[in-house]
Amino acid sequence: MASRVRTLEKHKLDIPGKWLQVVQELPIKEYGYGIEYYGEVGIGSPPQKFKLDLDTGSGDVWLAGEECDVCWRHKKFNPKKSSTYKAEGRKWGISYGDGSFATGYTIRDTVSIGNISVPNQVIGLATSESRAYQQDTVDGMLGLSYSGVSFIPGVTTFLDNIYENKYLKDPIFSVYIRKKDKDDYAGEYLFGDYDKSKFEGELTWVPLHTPKFWEIMLDGVSFSVEGVGKEGMDISGPAIIDTGTTLIVMSEKQATEFHRGIPSAENSEIYGWIMPCNTEQIVPGNLSFTIGGVDFSVPIKNLVREPVRGLDGWCFSAVTSGASSFIILGDVFLRSNYVVFDRGGSRVGIAPSKH
Repeated sequence: MASRVRTLEKHKLDIPGKWLQVVQELPIKEYGYGIEYYGEVGIGSPPQKFKLDLDTGSGDVWLAGEECDVCWRHKKFNPKKSSTYKAEGRKWGISYGDGSFATGYTIRDTVSIGNISVPNQVIGLATSESRAYQQDTVDGMLGLSYSGVSFIPGVTTFLDNIYENKYLKDPIFSVYIRKKDKDDYAGEYLFGDYDKSKFEGELTWVPLHTPKFWEIMLDGVSFSVEGVGKEGMDISGPAIIDTGTTLIVMSEKQATEFHRGIPSAENSEIYGWIMPCNTEQIVPGNLSFTIGGVDFSVPIKNLVREPVRGLDGWCFSAVTSGASSFIILGDVFLRSNYVVFDRGGSRVGIAPSKH
């Protein structure tokens, strides 16, 4: 098998993904103050490379098309340069919880990450974007959720295509986020395996509450304050682990309950939830999320975001409120905890990250 793959590679022949059963690493870069993390993904044949935000909270693959006049900051896909491009032409649109959106039409082409190549994938080409995306450094999104989450009815997502065609050694991918280096590299996605050198102890495996999103049950949330001990909060329920969301998002009631533990924190009509920038000195310790009976921590220092302009000594909170029916554990959680997304077993594995 290995010799056949090497022969195909040597002679530059097409290597069907399902023959490879690969393990593929994808380095990711950090943009801004941990706002988002993106990797280089190929679209078409030969691959045109794009910076895509890998998002476990959505299912669509999309990027800017040549007709998008407002996508001035983004690299645009050129179908004339792809031998595998297929016109499809369905109207397409997507919107996210923060109000951002994109609209356009669909095509089909090959999506590739290293040695993983998914042919005939449905892709949205944007002809219009919200202002938030117009100013974004990434060129688009690569959804990593189940097919039922796609905004395009009946579409098999990239994740389900690599799962159903057995492209990977194991039907999993793992996410590791660390402090960025001088070149902005800040971790990796590993498709087909997980890396034991990147986390402490053993993985805690938790079944999905809803096998559609990567949704689990959150047993509880508590503060562990140095010299004081552990104090529980009335916060629990369904939660999704979402690499495409920066913050931790709760209901208004839950966010209020959380910020009661932060002295002087307030919900500003202008800025949303803010807290003193020296909160780490005031409340030294961790915020713990109990999942599968195990506590997974986020240091208090990681809950203090960038300073609020015009308000000396105040910073944005990494915990905010939204209208969602579930709690969202975004990148703030993932920077402290290694997560394995198991498509085959409909579960996730979590362990404290090594840094």
